[in-house]
Amino acid sequence: MTLKSYLNAMTTATSFAFMGWILVILYIDPVSSGLMGLILFYSTLFLGLLGFFTLISFSLKRWISNNEVIFSYITSSFRQGFWLSLIVIGILVMQGARILNWWDSLLFVGSISLLELYFISE
Repeated sequence: MTLKSYLNAMTTATSFAFMGWILVILYIDPVSSGLMGLILFYSTLFLGLLGFFTLISFSLKRWISNNEVIFSYITSSFRQGFWLSLIVIGILVMQGARILNWWDSLLFVGSISLLELYFISE
């Protein structure tokens, strides 16, 4: 798979995920649908954010660096996109459960940051 086809597939998948999220917002009532509506809401938002953050991270790394081997940025960009999406979804879930405080979000972001530092050191 070439880099261009990977980026095109990621862009297409991200746009489909965001379209799915918008459809969930418009047509599913979370009060009447129960757990399935919430799962659809959070999963489509997670997939959309994963693609968005991955593409943004890859673009920034490509723009900042003059490295000729740009395929090496894909795995780290995907991993960082995953962590950022997990942070957003985790904070939204905590807010939905009414357990979000500033120190909870700080501990959550700090733990995800420590995980990323562990993977960077490997």
